[in-house]
Amino acid sequence: MRTTEIELVTYSIEDKKDQNENYYQVATTNFSEETEDGLPATTVDISEQCTGRFIRIDTDDSLLFTTLEDQEELDVHEAGQLLRATSWKPLKSPADKDWIKIKQTEEEEWLDSLKVPKEWLASDTSSVNLLSNPSSPVKSKVNPSKSDQPEKSEGGRSGWFLLSNHRQGLARGVAMTLNRNVSSFTSYIDLEPPSDTKDPVMDTLPDLLPGEMVISQADRVCVYSTHAGGMTSGQTGALFVTTLKLSFKLHVEKDAPRSNKLLGDTDITLSSIQAVYEILGDTGEKRKKLPLGSNVSNKIDGIFVLCKNFRFLRFSFKFAGVDTGRNITNALLHHSRPKKNELLFAFEHSLNENLHNQYGTVWEDVRRESECPNMRVSRANDTWQVSISLPQQFVVPAHVTDEALSLVSGLCLGTRPPVWVWGNKVGGAVFIQPTLNVSPSPSVDHMFEDFYRTKKRVTIDVDQSFPSHTQLEDSFISVVELHCMDGEKEAEEKDKSYFSSLESTGWLTSVGSALRLASQVADQMTIGKTVVLREGEGRSSSILIASLAQLLVCEDFRTRAGFEGLIQSNWVSLGFQFSKSHTLSNLSSKMSNLNPTFLLFLDCVHQMSLQFPSKLEFLPQYLMDVWDTTLLPVFDTFIFDSEHDRAVARSSPEIPLQLHSAWDWVKQFTSPQIEKWDNPLYGVPLRPPRSSSMEPSDLSMIMERQVHPTFPESKKFLPVSGEIINLSVWYQLFHRSVPFLSTTNTWTEKLTDLRREAKASVTTMMNTTKRPGVNHKNNHNIPHPQETK
Repeated sequence: MRTTEIELVTYSIEDKKDQNENYYQVATTNFSEETEDGLPATTVDISEQCTGRFIRIDTDDSLLFTTLEDQEELDVHEAGQLLRATSWKPLKSPADKDWIKIKQTEEEEWLDSLKVPKEWLASDTSSVNLLSNPSSPVKSKVNPSKSDQPEKSEGGRSGWFLLSNHRQGLARGVAMTLNRNVSSFTSYIDLEPPSDTKDPVMDTLPDLLPGEMVISQADRVCVYSTHAGGMTSGQTGALFVTTLKLSFKLHVEKDAPRSNKLLGDTDITLSSIQAVYEILGDTGEKRKKLPLGSNVSNKIDGIFVLCKNFRFLRFSFKFAGVDTGRNITNALLHHSRPKKNELLFAFEHSLNENLHNQYGTVWEDVRRESECPNMRVSRANDTWQVSISLPQQFVVPAHVTDEALSLVSGLCLGTRPPVWVWGNKVGGAVFIQPTLNVSPSPSVDHMFEDFYRTKKRVTIDVDQSFPSHTQLEDSFISVVELHCMDGEKEAEEKDKSYFSSLESTGWLTSVGSALRLASQVADQMTIGKTVVLREGEGRSSSILIASLAQLLVCEDFRTRAGFEGLIQSNWVSLGFQFSKSHTLSNLSSKMSNLNPTFLLFLDCVHQMSLQFPSKLEFLPQYLMDVWDTTLLPVFDTFIFDSEHDRAVARSSPEIPLQLHSAWDWVKQFTSPQIEKWDNPLYGVPLRPPRSSSMEPSDLSMIMERQVHPTFPESKKFLPVSGEIINLSVWYQLFHRSVPFLSTTNTWTEKLTDLRREAKASVTTMMNTTKRPGVNHKNNHNIPHPQETK
């Protein structure tokens, strides 16, 4: 049985009489938390009176409400709007599945946001049954007129809860977001007689994954989009903020198939939110950026949600409840940046019961497949005694002992020694080396010379040759703001200076720099030189350059399986900081920006697919789905900064992480969707060329001669170009949410289908004419799929 710390939460509800013989009720809940002085937290004392049957809230007592000026007399209509003349109903039992309601008071909204788990155990004793369910963490005081109240006697009700410790942080975090003291809460509430009628239940319900819970919700919300011609259309539905996503459900749902099994077409994960804007004015053209992690107290009529994957949605709350816009906005501002990784949804859900790590990197297999000589797998980091940012096993030169490895690691940032990434059988290799954390000296130089033991060493300072992290962050923000346009008027303004604005972002310049450096590394490696990429801690730009170089020199990495293995070994295993770089959680008080190094890598691969349409097994749509998956905190692949963090989470005694690899695509997509990623031009067996029409080709299969590569012998890798004139803007990704700029894919899809049919026909003919015992390759220098089975 697992040991779990618990916190005692007590409550009591009493009937009281004031000096004018008016009855009121006092409900109090105390957490067992202690104050800074070491004394138990106490409730707030109430001394003010409430006039009539209307609520008067003071922010000194309840910071959840806006402060109201004292008024001599209150008009009923105005009071109903300003003072929320409503009754408070306490939270239902967790066993009741309908405990989330459509119209909630702010007290109930707060209670719901605590996400009461099954671990809450309730016990209470009653002297007088005053409320239908009095177990509420609020302290309320009412003062209706005497004529409205039946005769009562003073009585009370009390009880307790047990709250498990892994829920306490979440409960307090939500309470802090709402500017409320979590130890106690006080409000003045109009008390209406208990009624058998229940609050209306929302007809539209969200699609929830196992373990996913609703934080906030709103009905009669409109989502708007602008189409060609400037026409703006809106659809109404229900909006939900859950522990995973912001989900919009139409009142009248369409029968169109979903593009993702885990997310609807109008769902965006909280981790993918880049910014939230408040829409101002009647026209909605003005926006005010709301700081993530902040709290708004004013009425919100509409919001614009911008995402890291170039998606955006615009919502209007004009037809919803008075406070729904504010509640939804506060939930987004708080939950899109959890304080720690353990609050991500991956720790709560369970897609299957089997724990597995079948997609992990086995560096011995990587070393063997490269055929690189004089390398070995070191196990000096089995218990992370060398560096917690490196995997337990990695590849180093064969002559380097574990003791020497520890000495060299102490000279580098992050105590990370140089690590081997890839090589070839002629001795070419790529190493990633962090910068020094000591002053250069002859003895330090001698240690690194002894580490590599080669005169064919070329060192590239990536920090000097490639844009800095700050430049990349600013570039990404500029690209997102440039391409995410909500209306044709905004598009016309940006179109006037689009190319100069695109150039000023520096995005294509960074893409070109990465491709040129990768070509330089590939060129040096193919002639047997050892290339050392030196950068920071060796966890960011150097991984980008090394991965691109591997794609250029090795055709195996251009298949989908090889590409995923490349990401798993270089990015996941070697410690690229996915959580920090993609701002999945915010461990510090200062909000950080997204570091788009991995997105830049995907865009570079996208450029390669355009320059060499038949050299990659997958289409650009696959790269877009990979980027979306990095922002989906359902899988463990992209939510950690190192393998050490993943191992700690997996072995946690409280909430052990269940491993769900992002490469298990059937969890997200159907088989036809996955098949559409395949590039029909890849691996097509083409007829060998002939020198003349009268003579058979030297490469003819009837002569049983081997096929020469399509590139000259001097080019052992793809000669990709990094010049700006040869690069293309990734409009398919950048304009994915702009309806009036999106192009129809009908003819593209038809052409792709025709290519698939033609490839299937050619492959069939090649198989039927194939002579036994002869291994023929196509002019792409890639084995036929049938030959690899």
